[in-house]
Amino acid sequence: MGSKLRLGFLRFAISVACFAAGATFNSATAVTAQATGAQAAPPAQAQGGPGQPGNRPGRPPGKPGGPTIQPVPGPKPNPGRPVGGRPGYRPPRPGPGRPPGRPLPPYTWRPNDRDYMRRYYRRNFGYINRGRRPGFIVGGFIPFGDRGYFRPLPPPLLGYLPAPPPGYVMGYFDGYVVVYDPISFTILSVVDLLD
Repeated sequence: MGSKLRLGFLRFAISVACFAAGATFNSATAVTAQATGAQAAPPAQAQGGPGQPGNRPGRPPGKPGGPTIQPVPGPKPNPGRPVGGRPGYRPPRPGPGRPPGRPLPPYTWRPNDRDYMRRYYRRNFGYINRGRRPGFIVGGFIPFGDRGYFRPLPPPLLGYLPAPPPGYVMGYFDGYVVVYDPISFTILSVVDLLD
């Protein structure tokens, strides 16, 4: 009995497969006949669901999912020959702030200034990470990552110290008192209070 049941199922599966193949063949021949027909009106573009070829914005009508031809940009115009004469030469750009090449104005600390500032800031020395402290040198620049941590000197300290040159400010950071240019962050003078 079991083999008769399997044989009946097999006949049914084969007939369904033949029917599906015939329907596919008939629809394929209808499509080719329509494509080769004389001046047939183009069918309306199919609007499929999400992920279907008819539902892709920005695609030109035609073969859905096929490659599209993109315009190739033309050659870029070459700029004129640089002034320096060598190709690729660019004159150096001046940095922000003061014109380059000018010497730094003089600024000197008095003999007791360091001790006075050390007494003023001594309560902060315990919070300084000495392994991470940057090193500042006269004529150098304040690193970009440290610029936001500089604090202006308080009025009592500014009143005691000699005034900085015009255009320069004094700031405190991690045990350093620095006289610097606030535009280019060039260091004019520095005192390390932890030495």
